[in-house]
Amino acid sequence: MLEMPLTARQWRRRATVAAAVAFAIACIGAPVRQSVTRAIEAGRGEKTPAAAAEAYLLAVFQPDDNPDINRCLCGDNRDELFRQARDLRKQVDSQATFGVRVETTNWQTDPDGMVSAMVDLRFTEVDSTGSVTFTGATHRWRFHTMEEGGFGGGWKVCRVDAPPLCGTYLRC
Repeated sequence: MLEMPLTARQWRRRATVAAAVAFAIACIGAPVRQSVTRAIEAGRGEKTPAAAAEAYLLAVFQPDDNPDINRCLCGDNRDELFRQARDLRKQVDSQATFGVRVETTNWQTDPDGMVSAMVDLRFTEVDSTGSVTFTGATHRWRFHTMEEGGFGGGWKVCRVDAPPLCGTYLRC
């Protein structure tokens, strides 16, 4: 069977349709790809246990209206950990503006594969002019982290054993 050659009009029509399809894919595909990439990155954990613990501390205690704490929380008990972090943040926000500094860390691997960190924190109250008005005592926090697999993998905080803020760091 012989095929008839396409006329110039048919070529233009096919080229126009192909250009429109390519344009639509480019316009829709790029934002979708960026959204998917951002969603995967937002759920990806940290590269090390120490980074997961520090990300948790920064998300909880640094002055930021939109802390990215979900990135460093284990999936199994994420809601409970998020509530705990939110409660810690509320306690600090209701008292004063604090800076948090990690003084020392001592990482240990438990037999069950969890990694624990004893982290010395120092809370510093800073007044509106930027001068230090109070430096609290150093207390130990213990972070249990675990490496998760999959798209949202990486090191994440699964449990935090911390002293109470009221009476330890804050005058509540």
